[in-house]
Amino acid sequence: MKDKCILCDAETAYDDTTHVDMRVGYIEGAGQLCHACWMRGTDRRHFLVPHSMVYNTPNDQELGTKVRELYYETND
Repeated sequence: MKDKCILCDAETAYDDTTHVDMRVGYIEGAGQLCHACWMRGTDRRHFLVPHSMVYNTPNDQELGTKVRELYYETND
């Protein structure tokens, strides 16, 4: 079974059993990118929010603040 891209959900060139050291576009802690998303590099319109941040922050306003801080940290 082929891995799916973590950004666009497209099927990637890699089987889910392929070791990460043998892949291009694998982001440790996040997952596999397809070739197109990998080539876009920093021109991205998505970023990852850790599940634990959402789960451990029940206040929506506080969560929004944390997400915005994370956005600016990852887009400097």
